[in-house]
This record gives sequence, structure tokens and C-alpha cells, in this order.
Amino acid sequence: MHVRGLTILELLVALALLGTLAAIALPNVTALRSRWQLSAAARQVVMDLKVARTRAIADVANHRVRFAVQGSSYQAQRQGPDGSYANDGVPVALPDGIAIDACTATAAAVGFRPQGNASTFGTITLRNDAGAQRRIVVDMVGRMRIE
Repeated sequence: MHVRGLTILELLVALALLGTLAAIALPNVTALRSRWQLSAAARQVVMDLKVARTRAIADVANHRVRFAVQGSSYQAQRQGPDGSYANDGVPVALPDGIAIDACTATAAAVGFRPQGNASTFGTITLRNDAGAQRRIVVDMVGRMRIE
């Protein structure tokens, strides 16, 4: 029985093909990763808005999420008896490469009343380094959707 292995030429051709395929695929994987991070960041913001809404109902006090426009973080806040807002926990940082492009809500903050409806509402726009955007829309009854 004769066992035949690969020649050095066959091995070099296979490695060259593999390298070419990897070079073609790498930019696509990077772009795909950037879109995934943007979608994940939008879902994270929606979940934190839902937490603020739930806390407003549970605490029977206004809660809001304030966005650092042109930044990459946001802060949950609770309204005190004197009407001013105080930070509730630590600021939440978005993933690297994701920024808050705009927030149309008053004072760049989406707020919720104890009844669960929104006291301030609007659209939060997130952008990644590639320029892609996701919008989180909060309506006056407190519903949220990602566009």
C-alpha cells in the first residue's frame, strides 16, 4: 500500500487560498460586529428604560433616564420630594464605538410617572463608528420600539 502526502507546492497553494479568503472575509466580519454592537446597545437602552418605568410604578415616584448627547453614557435618575432629580446608581456606558447622537426628549431625558406613562418622551438616536444608526422611540404612554 502506498501512502501519498501533500507536496510542498500543494501545501503552499492551499495556504495562499486560505489567506486570500481570510483577507476578503475580515472586513465583512468587522462591519457585521459593528452592526451587532449597535443593535445590542439599542436593546440595552430599551431594557434600562423599561427598568426606569417599572421603578416609577413600584416607588410611586417619577424616574427618568438622562442621555449624554454626543457622549456614550446615560444615567438613571429618581425625582425627590423637592422636584429635583438625583442619580440612581452609576452611569451606564455604551459599548466602544457606539455614541448617543441625539435625544429629542426634553432635557435629553426620558421620564416616567408612577402610572407608567411617559412624562417626557421622544427619540434617542444611537450611532456606530461606521455611521449606522438605530433609533429608540418612546411614546407618550411609555411604549418603546427600536427602528
